[in-house]
Amino acid sequence: MVDVLVRRDDPRTVRCDPGEPPRTGVPQGSVQFAVERFGLTANNLTYAVLGDAWRYWDHFPAPEGWGRVPVWGFGRATASGVDGVAAGDRFFGFWPMSSRVTLEVAAGPGGLADRSAARASLARVYGRYARALPETGFPPGLDDVAAVLRPLFQTGWLLADRVAREGAGVVVLTSASSRTAVCTAAAVRAHGDPPELVGLTSSRHAAATAALGLYDRVLTYEEVGALPADRGAVLVDLAGDPDLRAAVHRRTAGVLRASVVVGATHWTRASFASSGLPGPEPEVFSAPAAAAALDPSSARRIAAAWPDFAATRAPGLLTVEHRTGAQAVTEAWAALLDGDVDPRRGLVLSL
Repeated sequence: MVDVLVRRDDPRTVRCDPGEPPRTGVPQGSVQFAVERFGLTANNLTYAVLGDAWRYWDHFPAPEGWGRVPVWGFGRATASGVDGVAAGDRFFGFWPMSSRVTLEVAAGPGGLADRSAARASLARVYGRYARALPETGFPPGLDDVAAVLRPLFQTGWLLADRVAREGAGVVVLTSASSRTAVCTAAAVRAHGDPPELVGLTSSRHAAATAALGLYDRVLTYEEVGALPADRGAVLVDLAGDPDLRAAVHRRTAGVLRASVVVGATHWTRASFASSGLPGPEPEVFSAPAAAAALDPSSARRIAAAWPDFAATRAPGLLTVEHRTGAQAVTEAWAALLDGDVDPRRGLVLSL
């Protein structure tokens, strides 16, 4: 049993502590889960970089100065003190990078909700655990795709809705190789009559990003000067690099309609602070806040789009790669920090 911990002030420093042992019983109102598998993407890096500012570290307590990076994936109940939850029941949701975790939860329609005092003030979307069943949106055989893409798929649709409100002719996505950018590009295309999609990425990822077939044009970060500046544009910034953001603003200042800051994949220099840029003031996009504001019909529309995307579109966007064990997880985390993960690889890990 193991917990993978990351230094809150230095994501490159990782240690592995003994984790929770298996339990035969838990207090009433709690469930112990074995974390079966989880995806690792640039989204998790953003959680670490913004862990203090956006309280991601508060979901799963850790020793002073250390954090348990949250991940999305599947957990299996191994001991239950909650009516309606039996050993062997499986759930999709937000977990630590750990072998096992015990949560205080309440059962409800379709799944569980965290009811701990520690998470009561945190975004509710992260405290919901859906039963992993076909009727709740988890088709058989697609667990790996869900672990890597399901939460990012929703974020992509929420961003696509935000972009659509501007009626722009061009959408520029930084960190275009990241999974969130890929899901956003796919969602923008699915909205009908899509704008031109331009992806900005590093030179080493440019060819693989173009091969995904989602972008009309892929440019390297050194080619910002080639961005189209003759039509209304929207910037979706997943890199979080203020210098890159400023370069895009300067190039498109006359036509830029919105600048939406989402992620921090360029973590060593990421900052959401912006001032004095030409064009519109950058806005920080919060997926949990946008999800909470969804009306029921929009939420149903996004949920209904997932099974088809997972079965037909996702297989062409990623090749799943499984890794098991603490060393494999720490190596994958280091590769993520170095930007050394091929855009076509979907990392699914277990401890």
